[in-house]
Amino acid sequence: MLLRHFSHMLYEPKHSLEAADRTPAKPLDIIIHTALLSLIPTICGYIAIVHLGWDLGVGEPFTIAEYKALYVAIAAFVGLNIGVYAMGFGICWLATTFDVKPNPIHCIELALFTSVPLFITGFAALYPVLYINILIGMAAVAASVYLLYIGVPIFMHIPKEEGFVYSTWVVSLGLIMIIVFLGISVFLFSFLS
Repeated sequence: MLLRHFSHMLYEPKHSLEAADRTPAKPLDIIIHTALLSLIPTICGYIAIVHLGWDLGVGEPFTIAEYKALYVAIAAFVGLNIGVYAMGFGICWLATTFDVKPNPIHCIELALFTSVPLFITGFAALYPVLYINILIGMAAVAASVYLLYIGVPIFMHIPKEEGFVYSTWVVSLGLIMIIVFLGISVFLFSFLS
């Protein structure tokens, strides 16, 4: 069910989000789609760091051993899944400020929808040149923020003005989560080195 909405999101994001709001997803659909989407950056990143090597712009391409990359890939997969669910619960938690009582599953569905561009950019890891991936990642972040600003008023059933403020709070929460996950990943990577 969610896959149909994902496919329309590229050229009709507002209509796709409205259709998803009318027919909420089942928890199992969300779990499966989150896991499948999390596999894209995980597998592509694993292939890039083990077999292709990351071109950081100085010296030889950077690679790590397969067993270390496997640990990093598993941690990334778990982190990506936790990130979607944490963002969904964060969206629900912020809803009390706006006198909205959404279903937590619906909030996780919104978090999943807005993170689709970020998951899709995982394919960019198969061309492991750092500055190219940074540019593609910035475009994906912009697309995700755009989807968030469109989706919050639709999913939370609030006016666009309140949705703008709500979305800004969610973006701030997302930035905090990124900092936490980056700190954890640096710790994990230094532990494995």
